[in-house]
Amino acid sequence: MEEIKKESGEVRGYKVFNPDWTCRGFQYEVGKTFEEDIDPSCCDRGFHFCTNAVDCFRYYDFNPKNKVAEVVALGKVDCSEGGTKCCTNKILIVREILWKEVLKIANIGKDCTGYGNTGDCNTGNCNTGNRNTGNRNTGNCNTGDCNTGNWNTGDWNTGNRNTGNRNTGNCNTGNCNTGYRNTGDWNTGDRNTGDCNTGDWNTGNCNTGCFMTEEQKISFLIKPRIGPTLIGWKAMPDISSTKFRKMLLNGFARVI
Repeated sequence: MEEIKKESGEVRGYKVFNPDWTCRGFQYEVGKTFEEDIDPSCCDRGFHFCTNAVDCFRYYDFNPKNKVAEVVALGKVDCSEGGTKCCTNKILIVREILWKEVLKIANIGKDCTGYGNTGDCNTGNCNTGNRNTGNRNTGNCNTGDCNTGNWNTGDWNTGNRNTGNRNTGNCNTGNCNTGYRNTGDWNTGDRNTGDCNTGDWNTGNCNTGCFMTEEQKISFLIKPRIGPTLIGWKAMPDISSTKFRKMLLNGFARVI
């Protein structure tokens, strides 16, 4: 982006107009100078322009039907805080900038159709990655917005291949997942189809364990003890999966 230039008191910049070369009801024309008998005040009165082309599109639609021109402030100049938006009481409309050139001026990256991109081949805006159709992505090939990962169609994902929003894992179709391949929401585990699961492969909701669908009854064998002696495997009636997991971890049960 071009920095502010001062040559013999002149300040060069860019200005966007409606398709008929009007702006706020004032008719402009390329090659002519316009002057007002005022003290310019940014955002209040005067002929406004920006010293960086990309900053113009904070205030105007990024629309190829609009006209964009290189301008020079020849009179008094007042700039907003930061110095990129300015106004003057005397302005020269130097030349029209065709849209192909606008895309080059407004992007650091190459072959972008959006603006403010530092990456390449972006159709969205303000991307630092490549081939994004969304906005403000630092990753690549995102169609959503504000993703730091890749191939996301949702928004605010830090992982990859998410179609939901605010996922930090990968391949989630839900929202706010920190695990992988979840189709529900707010899962911290993996491959959950329900919501709020902290374990893995759950199809229900609010599970903290693994392989949870609902509180199932499980048939299994146990090793009962008589004193210190094991008397062999024995089939037991169905009991809850919660009790089964405890016995399984202690080596006193196996699934049949």
